[in-house]
Amino acid sequence: MPKFKLYWSTDPFFRVQGIADLIPRNRFMKLLKNFHLNDNSTAVPRGDPAFDKLYKIRPLLTIMNSNFQKHAMSTDSQSIDEAMILFKGRSSLRQYMPLKPTKRGYKVWIRADSKSGYVYQFEVYTGKEDSGAGGVGLGERVVKALTESLQFTNTHVTFDNFFSSVAPLDYLRAKNIFATCTVRSNRCNLPVMARVNDPMTRGEAKWCTRDSIGYVKWKDTKVVHVMSTAFSPNTMLNAKRTQKDGTSVMVDCPQSVLEYTKRMGGVDRFDRSRGHYSVSHKAVRWWVRIFYFLIDSAAVNAFILFQSVHPEKPTTAMTFRVDLFREMVCGQSFRHRRSSLEGSSFMKYRLSGQKRVKMMGVPDNIRLHQGNHFPVQIKTFRRCRLCSSRTNNNNMGP
Repeated sequence: MPKFKLYWSTDPFFRVQGIADLIPRNRFMKLLKNFHLNDNSTAVPRGDPAFDKLYKIRPLLTIMNSNFQKHAMSTDSQSIDEAMILFKGRSSLRQYMPLKPTKRGYKVWIRADSKSGYVYQFEVYTGKEDSGAGGVGLGERVVKALTESLQFTNTHVTFDNFFSSVAPLDYLRAKNIFATCTVRSNRCNLPVMARVNDPMTRGEAKWCTRDSIGYVKWKDTKVVHVMSTAFSPNTMLNAKRTQKDGTSVMVDCPQSVLEYTKRMGGVDRFDRSRGHYSVSHKAVRWWVRIFYFLIDSAAVNAFILFQSVHPEKPTTAMTFRVDLFREMVCGQSFRHRRSSLEGSSFMKYRLSGQKRVKMMGVPDNIRLHQGNHFPVQIKTFRRCRLCSSRTNNNNMGP
């Protein structure tokens, strides 16, 4: 529902009886108003070197990051990318990304499984002051932070040209972590051919190697630059491409480019699953949107784990969330009295405080007709005692 109060609406089109029977609306709204995740009295003041911009939500961020990695086996193919949490209010953490579907909000760095989209680790971006420490760029710092737990595991990590340069690939290879990434042609320490705009035909590739890093420059509809420590740059395979007239054609393509395309969509899969049945609502407090993001992340990860543990029980994300809600409620109710609207619908009636029968969700003077007719005004008549004529009851005097 777009608003919380609609779950307790007297209109059966909006009312969710399971939630209305669980807790009173006023109590829920009061709990939501006084909801906190940390003790504000112990917060470090702004300007202190130990000041944490995410202090209000830091305990839950730490717990979620730990549990996401604890309750899932790390796979051998993962991807690193950014996601956006919608927020249009006032906050120093809010970012503007004009090329993203969600243009305003919080930026989150995520490491997820390439196939399922399971989130292993995430980090909320807090601003420029966190980057550039020790001469390390923001992209390199993010890659190092998110792959710290993968050292000496021979895991393959994929990321795009925002994070890539020669330095993070050297670092990952020293830690026995393989990597494949696209790279911008103006990055440092790239070969000279990366900056040369020589004419190339579609399917043509040029490559070179340095130590354990292979660089390939390949022409599709435009030139693509890819680096990899896992795949040879001179291994060519066939790729299917669609032309402007709709026909398909097979072109030569380096293996590193195909593997990058295959392994890069982990965070996008998570974002798509998160957006299907998100619990996020409009909020004034800046950190509440991040809290909703964590709840969605936990639900998506739980659904992925359930599918992997119980492949014999096929289910959908919606069915899983409904079952999850029922398991968390466990048949309890926090109401002191039973709801008077339990099981209400358009075909059932209830007795109001004025001792008259009223149809639920329908005004007193509106009647619903069978078939495709508009609601009409109800006019009541009664017989006049003097002349026995029918008189409009709505216009009679005292």
